[in-house]
Amino acid sequence: MPDNQKLTAGGFVFSDEVVAEKARKEMNAISYLKKEMLHLDEKQKLEAYKGLIDKQVFDTEAGYSFLKSLQSELIASDSIDNSEIPLIPVAQINEVKDTEAETQKLKWQRKFHVLLPFTIMLLGCVIFMFVITATSNNLNILNYKDKIEDQYSSWEEDLTKREDEVKEREEKLLQEEQNLQKGEPDYGSEKDTNS
Repeated sequence: MPDNQKLTAGGFVFSDEVVAEKARKEMNAISYLKKEMLHLDEKQKLEAYKGLIDKQVFDTEAGYSFLKSLQSELIASDSIDNSEIPLIPVAQINEVKDTEAETQKLKWQRKFHVLLPFTIMLLGCVIFMFVITATSNNLNILNYKDKIEDQYSSWEEDLTKREDEVKEREEKLLQEEQNLQKGEPDYGSEKDTNS
């Protein structure tokens, strides 16, 4: 919709899109009311007019022009005393904007109240997943460094133990070799080889 059309409604040009949209909604309501009022007599029209004023259904120029035309029609009627016809109260433009701001605020509050439980539930799920991740024995991004260090340290201990065993065997073999070179029989080697 071009910018100029966004600001027009009911033959009026508004300076604010929000007020223009409200006027468009009022024009739809006016169309409905005109159809319904075709079947009403003058007294019923007066009651409908009073109801519209009491409930403050209209607060843009489009709505006020409808109320004014209805008021003029009632004044022209011979069956209704003019003192029974109330005057049209006019809201200030700031009041209209405040009403729209309150409406927007209420919409956001409703959305907030709907989304809050879901947000809390999702936050709880995320915290629960972190707790499970932190306390599990599986390798993950939170404990990979400790797990890998533990694994390497156990490998290192195992390798050190094996190295010590190999050194002991080498020393025994060197001892046996030296004994053989000296010509001494090695009675302990038979025990080692048998065991």
